[in-house]
Amino acid sequence: MMKRISVLVLVLVFALAIAGCDDVTTSSSVGGASLVFGLEIDESTLEIPETSTTFAPGQEIYYVFNNNAAFGSNQLTIQLVNTDTKEILLEQSYDDTADNTMYANTVGFNNPGKYQVKMLIDGKTRAQQELIIQ
Repeated sequence: MMKRISVLVLVLVFALAIAGCDDVTTSSSVGGASLVFGLEIDESTLEIPETSTTFAPGQEIYYVFNNNAAFGSNQLTIQLVNTDTKEILLEQSYDDTADNTMYANTVGFNNPGKYQVKMLIDGKTRAQQELIIQ
């Protein structure tokens, strides 16, 4: 009986340790769109060879947004949002061609924390990914 209780306590401690981890990120997309991040990009294919969601402050982070269909609009918007406060830290629009399906650029964060990066077309979120800066 004592052995079962010990095993149960160990399982509970392990579960609580995992639940307390703050290194979990969330993402969502519409219509098969994707948003990936990394420290390197293949300029010819717009592919990021090693994707990640955790970076250091001050790093230049490449991102690739693949809409999985033509944008259908000449304007693409990126939002950087503080996950904890929901404050929009930056909203930048880019002129693009309506028949493009992909967009790549860089982003960086100076302060540690969790941030959501959102890609919007005509004001509607197509893809978002949470990043951890530590």
